Order: sequence, then C-alpha cells, then structure tokens
Amino acid sequence: MTAAGQKKHNGTRQIVVGLVPFDADAEAVFYIPEEVEFNTDYPTAALPKEERRNAFEIHGDDSPAYRKNVTEALKRIESGDLDKVVLARSVTVDFNAPIDIDAVYARLCARNGSAYVYRVDLPDSLEDAPAVLLGASPELVLSSDKGKIRSTPLAGSIPRATNALADEEVARGLLNSKKDLVEHSLVVQAVGDTFRQFADMVEVPTEPQLVQTPVIWHLGTYITGMLRENVSPITLAYALHPTPAVGGWPQEAARKAIAELEGFDRGFYAGLIGWMDDEGNGEWVLTLRCGIVSGNKATVFAGAGIVAGSDPEKEHTETRTKLQTFINALG
Repeated sequence: MTAAGQKKHNGTRQIVVGLVPFDADAEAVFYIPEEVEFNTDYPTAALPKEERRNAFEIHGDDSPAYRKNVTEALKRIESGDLDKVVLARSVTVDFNAPIDIDAVYARLCARNGSAYVYRVDLPDSLEDAPAVLLGASPELVLSSDKGKIRSTPLAGSIPRATNALADEEVARGLLNSKKDLVEHSLVVQAVGDTFRQFADMVEVPTEPQLVQTPVIWHLGTYITGMLRENVSPITLAYALHPTPAVGGWPQEAARKAIAELEGFDRGFYAGLIGWMDDEGNGEWVLTLRCGIVSGNKATVFAGAGIVAGSDPEKEHTETRTKLQTFINALG
C-alpha cells in the first residue's frame, strides 16, 4: 500500500498485512510477507507513453434500481428505523483483452497522489485468471505511531466542478450543507465514542474540513488520541469497523437495510486493508474507490450515504462519479 506523505524507511522489518471484509464477522486474510519495503516512490514504469484503447462494455449498471433503493431507504429513515445507511452498487467492465494490472496500479498512483493506493491478490482465486483487488482510498480508519492514533472519517460528498471558480463554490456549498453536516456528524460521533473506549487524550474537532480527490469533495474530521497500554491497534480497528461512513446508523438496522436492498455481497469492498508491525505501528484504510480485476474483466464498486434530505438522483450521480476513479484507471 502506498500512501502520500508516508515517511521513508530504510531496510526491512517484519509486519502483518491484513484484508478484512465489510462483514467483520466474515473470514479475514492476515499474512506475514517475506520482504517489506517502505517508500513513497510511485510506480511509473507500467505507464506507456501512448495508451492503446481497447474495446470494452459495461454491464450491470441498473441505475433505476439504485434510485429505487435510495427511495426505499428514505422511507425507512422517515419512519424512524434508520438515521443513515450507505447504499452501494457495482458494475462490470469487460475488455476484449486481458487487463494490465501493473498499468492500472500505476495510473491509480499517478492520478490519486493524496490517496492510499493498494493492490492485493485475493485468496481462492482461479490460477488461470487470478483476482486482484486494487484501489485508491481517501479514507484512513486508523493509524498508529508509537501509541499516537488517528482516524480521518469522511462523510458528506459532492462531485467536483471542472471550472476552478465553480469548484470553489461547490466546496463552500458542501461546508454549509445541513444534510451533509448531519451525515458527517453521525460518523464522527461513532468514531469518537469508540476511540474513547480504547484511548486517552481523544481530540475531536467540532467542525469538519474539506478533503479533495480528483473527482469529488468530502467532509473530513481528523480525530486523534493516545492508545492505552496493552491495547492492540487491530482490536481498535475491528471495534471501529464498519463505521457509519460505509455502513450506517444505527449499525444493525443499517446492516439489515444493506442486505435487503443492495442485492450483492460486498465481500472485501468497504472493508479494511492495512498493516501493523511488531511495535503496533501501522495503517488501516477503507477499501474504497476500488475494483476487482480478473483476466479481461473488472468489477467496480461505489456507494453513497443516505440520510434525511438525500435525493435519489444526486446520490446516483455521486456513485457514478466515484466509480469513475477506478474506471478511468483501467485506461
């Protein structure tokens, strides 16, 4: 996993690498790699000077069904069953030739300089067409550095404008959006409360900041604290996951709505990916802005948070924008 701004380390050290599904009760994957190298150098060798455009088709884009699901979620929110639920959708992109995974990873790195870019071979994939999960996540669930912990929950989003002045106006609008501020506050409260169960000196800012990606603006809050002795960061990561940023609130009601409305198994999408060394230092991020590549096919995922005041058309547009991060990286 490559993260912009990460300190460079010389030499190697033993770490544990993990991949946790969205359903924290499902089987996770943890392993100790034979070799480890920490650096901030993004791969560029896989990027050709002139990219040859392969023919492709997109399947499974059932936009009316997604809008219908958002409408149903709003009914449940109005009835008091939910405060928030994150509804996702997926599409499949079929190419006429095998997808160059190295090139996809290089594009993700080159185009998402402030994101946590990752790639990992998925377990139990076919030998003739191994499955690889790749993505460029903007969201840090937990970092730990000598006991100092941090989380940057994101909630409340809007697609960016192409014109600079219009983009500034869009960002200001997000900062003053009552609907988005309410959505964001649900996530911040949940993360802050969980931090206080495991850490001291927890600081939760009262107002969010703007966090940008190449295609979308987010509201983000930087939450910090000091992990108590004898508490593993992985224990805290599991306690946080899934946050309302990818699930909803209340947690159980949101899980039920997701299972009933989405119609597909999220698997490792909206799960956790990260690492931890033998001193407890590490990083865990959400597997967002991602896709699973196998042979000439890529399955791409995106979701949006639904709260009172959400509009089905705007939420659909948000997921379409988020899907574009990975689809663009396919070349």
